[in-house]
Amino acid sequence: MATIILAGGQSTRMGRDKAGLELRGSTILQALAARFGRELGPVIVAARRGQKVELEGASVVRDVHPGCGPLGGLHAGLEASPDDENLLVACDMPFADPELGAHLLSLLDDHDAVVPLIERGPEPLFAAYGKSCLPQAETSIGARELSMRSFLDRIDTVHVLETELSEFDPDLRSFLNINTPEDYEKALTTLDKLGADG
Repeated sequence: MATIILAGGQSTRMGRDKAGLELRGSTILQALAARFGRELGPVIVAARRGQKVELEGASVVRDVHPGCGPLGGLHAGLEASPDDENLLVACDMPFADPELGAHLLSLLDDHDAVVPLIERGPEPLFAAYGKSCLPQAETSIGARELSMRSFLDRIDTVHVLETELSEFDPDLRSFLNINTPEDYEKALTTLDKLGADG
């Protein structure tokens, strides 16, 4: 099993590279790579061309198809991965939980993808993907159909509901993502609270 961390987003709403945001002394990207590398094995960071990524203990791959968003990053990561079963994690999800990730991977079996489904909708950027979905990724990118939801509709996707997700992550913190400076402040507050709680 490998973890693919998406780090190549444009971060337009944040105003700076989200992969370099710091939480408690390390960047979110560094923390995710260390956490998932420890728990799940090899880590692959999918970055855009020209993006500066300094990270020990992880492989960095560049988008094969630039400008294709998360689908392009997933494609590059799956192509580079040594494993058939892979966990995709966005670099703006600082509280993504490896135990929950391992559970998603355990459900992959012969499916193409296992995707959490929470109240606001599917969460394709913290989900398990098999290399079996690479041909459809190529097809979708070639047709410039870059929506992750559209992609999931075209492959064998299993959804995992909140009731099952909350057994591993009761507060569903794994799906807290940082898109704006306000989100970043909330994440810092959450981290402080977690530290205070022990």
